[in-house]
Amino acid sequence: MHIANYIGGEWVEGDGAWQQDVNPSRPRHMIAEYRESSRRLAGQAVEAANRAWEAWSSTPAPTRGRLLLAVHARLAAHRERYVDLMVQEQGKTRPEAEGEFQKGLNLVEFFAGEGFRLNGETIPSESPKTLTYTLRQSVGPVAVITPWNFPFAIPLWKISPALVAGNPVVFKPASYTPAIAAQLVSDFSEAGLPAGVLNLILGSGREVGESVAADERIHAVSFTGSNPVGRRLAEILAGRPVKVTMEMGGKNAVVVTPSADLDLAAGGIVQGAYGAAGQRCTATSRVFVHEEVKDALVERLVRHVEGIVVGPSDDPRVTMGPLISADQRDQCLVYVAEAAEAGAQVVYGGRALPRDGYFLEPTLVTVDDSRLRLVQEEIFGPVLALLTYRSLSEAIEAVNQVPYGLSAAIYSRDLLETQLFIQRVAVGMVHVNNPTIGGEAQMPFGGMKGSGLGPREMGHEGTLFFTETKTVFLDYSGQPRVSRIY
Repeated sequence: MHIANYIGGEWVEGDGAWQQDVNPSRPRHMIAEYRESSRRLAGQAVEAANRAWEAWSSTPAPTRGRLLLAVHARLAAHRERYVDLMVQEQGKTRPEAEGEFQKGLNLVEFFAGEGFRLNGETIPSESPKTLTYTLRQSVGPVAVITPWNFPFAIPLWKISPALVAGNPVVFKPASYTPAIAAQLVSDFSEAGLPAGVLNLILGSGREVGESVAADERIHAVSFTGSNPVGRRLAEILAGRPVKVTMEMGGKNAVVVTPSADLDLAAGGIVQGAYGAAGQRCTATSRVFVHEEVKDALVERLVRHVEGIVVGPSDDPRVTMGPLISADQRDQCLVYVAEAAEAGAQVVYGGRALPRDGYFLEPTLVTVDDSRLRLVQEEIFGPVLALLTYRSLSEAIEAVNQVPYGLSAAIYSRDLLETQLFIQRVAVGMVHVNNPTIGGEAQMPFGGMKGSGLGPREMGHEGTLFFTETKTVFLDYSGQPRVSRIY
């Protein structure tokens, strides 16, 4: 498969080095190839979006929403194509790919309805004969920069609200998943999206992503990726007035209390930690279990982990596929080795599997020292650290003692301790008796501290980010221009 950029309604060849898009389960299998793009081509994509802005923003919002419904229908018709691409290009198992596909459809469906909900409001004025109200209007051309771990759903939860709010988009996907991105853009175009309203630019984040985001014609930037990359992008954007929303990962924790249903907790923790090979920003990375129930929980966790089948994601017997790259796998091994050298106990796993793909055993490590990198830094792999606590206040303090604040969960049957946890934990999303993973189209998504910058994504808040508020003062105290009003 050959992939190109999509600029102003035309497929445009890149002008840089050739890159191969490979299957992480079988790296010798090339899925597609493409040429990276230069800053010159990135500028052309921004210019195409800028030219399309006036006409697209003038299109009635309900009409823009109906176009998203047409996109929804086209995506649904290509379900198997997308599922196959996610299995091959990203390494998800088929059930995981089917789940992501359905979430993407839900997102498009929700944001299509936002075309009827871009409401301003009327507000009482202190002045007589004055109508005061607000309007929601488009921001202008926006940059959408997305990661490889959810190559279908995350672009849709950014592109869809941007479009329905009247903004043309320059879409820069992750270099690991260009084929899914190209298919998405093709389906938007075939559904009837006007030329220039959605543009695709392929290339490195340093060369293309930063160039698009820093362009003065871009009025908003929506980014999902690692904290270091997000920080660099924020520094680049700090010099000019531009709207920014960034989702920058997490170090998500589960607290298990003595009152918890331990079977429920173990199942949820394993699902959160090892699903998608731990390559989720909301993946469970830390568990704090009360010392009274530690042994019972560890026994249950090991029993679940022993049932995980690791292998090529297209094998129906497999329940955990590969990591995205050799570098990602090897970095996970470094974290585990460092922790073991510092006295942590590797209860299960901790080894790469001797196969062609980028496979790693699901790994469980019990830790006493919370200062270890294994406990403090985002790993983005199937590695889980387990620590103990004595009081709930101690557990909450430990959950909060990391630079991130995306998601957390508590397993408890005590309403009072659950409510205390909800109020005091420093994260953007809290789950009770559920894994740390998951989100719904109509619910805001995002975190605190190093996990996020700017407004939340998804839900109505996700749409409002792509709008500007205009405040209107309409004074009708003067005399009418005609003598009789009918």
